[in-house]
Amino acid sequence: MRKRLLHLLGILTALLVGVLPACAQEASWTAPFPAFHIAGDLYYVGSQELAAYLVATPDGLILINSNLDSSPPLIRKSIESLGFKYADIKILLISQGHNDHCAGSAQILHETGAKYYVMKPDVDVVQSGGRTDFHYGRDESMWFDFTKVDRALSDGDQVKLGGAVLTAHLTAGHNKGTTTWTMDEVENAAPCTRSSSAEPP
Repeated sequence: MRKRLLHLLGILTALLVGVLPACAQEASWTAPFPAFHIAGDLYYVGSQELAAYLVATPDGLILINSNLDSSPPLIRKSIESLGFKYADIKILLISQGHNDHCAGSAQILHETGAKYYVMKPDVDVVQSGGRTDFHYGRDESMWFDFTKVDRALSDGDQVKLGGAVLTAHLTAGHNKGTTTWTMDEVENAAPCTRSSSAEPP
């Protein structure tokens, strides 16, 4: 049975974060959460309330969201707890150009050499470290490290790696480049192991 898993998961995450008070958000955004297998070659590698997803393919890994600038060690630990190699991240994607979804990108790109793909309306925001954001650009607390984008995406563009195909949908509103990612995944299929250092659960 094929499902549009990432779209549903993204909506649920946004709803959950939206109803939490600010103090609870801050604590839960950095609190570790056990990484787990969702379906097929899709995994959760985020914190309690900041979502990050991993797509495993025979040619490497796709990571969706780098989260806060403090998040890469947590994401790395989650990836490795599943038996995959952090260094096998080949493509980094985000769901929006705000610091709670992309501030960790510079570190992850430096450590893995991955390529960075971002929806076109958010490219300037990401490459300016948040300084050109139409709403938060003057708020220094929302700034993050300048990060070079390797590919600017348009609505409907596909990202492909090792047989995995993800489609980018421009769903602007929260910010100009908010991106909903969809992919077809096979329920109860054997998880990918060819880019891992150990057998994932």
